[in-house]
Amino acid sequence: MDFEPFSYMRHAKRLEYADGIYMAGSGMYPPKPGELNFSADDYDLDALCNSYGDPRNVDWLATRYKCSGQNVVLTAGSSEANFFAFSAVLQPGDKVIIEMPGYGQFNSLTTLAGCRPVQLKRRFENGFAPDLGEFKRLLDDKTRLAVFTDLHNPSMAKLPRDLLKDMIAAAAKNGTTVLVDEVYLDHLKIGAEDDTCFGYGDNVIVTSSLTKVYGLSALRFGWALAPARIASRMCDLADVVDPEISPVCQNMAAKALGNLSRLRAITRGLHERNWPIVAEWLKTRTDIEAFTPPGGLVCWMRVKGLEETGNLATVLRNEYGVLVVAGEYFQSPGFLRVGYKSNPAEVREGLARIGRAIDDVKSHKKG
Repeated sequence: MDFEPFSYMRHAKRLEYADGIYMAGSGMYPPKPGELNFSADDYDLDALCNSYGDPRNVDWLATRYKCSGQNVVLTAGSSEANFFAFSAVLQPGDKVIIEMPGYGQFNSLTTLAGCRPVQLKRRFENGFAPDLGEFKRLLDDKTRLAVFTDLHNPSMAKLPRDLLKDMIAAAAKNGTTVLVDEVYLDHLKIGAEDDTCFGYGDNVIVTSSLTKVYGLSALRFGWALAPARIASRMCDLADVVDPEISPVCQNMAAKALGNLSRLRAITRGLHERNWPIVAEWLKTRTDIEAFTPPGGLVCWMRVKGLEETGNLATVLRNEYGVLVVAGEYFQSPGFLRVGYKSNPAEVREGLARIGRAIDDVKSHKKG
């Protein structure tokens, strides 16, 4: 089976074990035990249902998203939810509209399904909002799926609500399903267009998890919201790869879901505390253009004068002890994705080292 490997994920897994100031991750730190009040019962090997997930969690998600439990599919993280969505919708030879810059998993899933990815640019100068006219021009009788992230990974830009509605409507007329990965959406301030797009049309699938905003990657608790016919197909796929869902993870997720508002406030507070540190540093660097995110824990920045940043990221890791993500992993040579979830002193030190490394690389380039 031939498909495009997910090179970013291989890179990210290796970075987690590397030494240095870790500014490569986009997810929140795990919550402290007291923030969730886990009890011995939460580690029980029995759950109300292991097959398709605990009904407490299905009901909670159905209530939150104002839908039926038949629309909810529990998964091992949003990555599996995305895999199920692609596999449930696509047939070999179909076309998939994928945003660029974008998350590499979508290219991998497209080629794994024997389909062709078609790029839709999200441009820096437009605040990373897609162009509606360009989107419509990409739609044809082979286009079965269009995929977006909201907030956008890597920039953390908010996908404008009216624009998203217009794209969903255009896709529906073409018989195209729209998948929106909302795993970063809860980084926004409550009430700041943080509502889900599930319900914008009968052709919408939404995926998310407890990982990025809530720091619970270890639970591998994700979900998809989909029209009932697609959700049923996704359950068919779950039958192939997931005989059961871990009861421990289901029990702990039930406790976590009841505490999301508290965890969300902690993560939002971290953004509001640390982003000003990044913004102040950016003022000292006339050679860097950066997008100001409405939320999140990463900064997407363009380094002027560097056509590629893979070498810069290597220099930062090996010579300056700072771990970042090169833009090449998001189809964007010359960019860096820099995280700022560490304590303020470490964020400042990491940024200072990044500045010195940029100066170093540029001086060697001139020489």
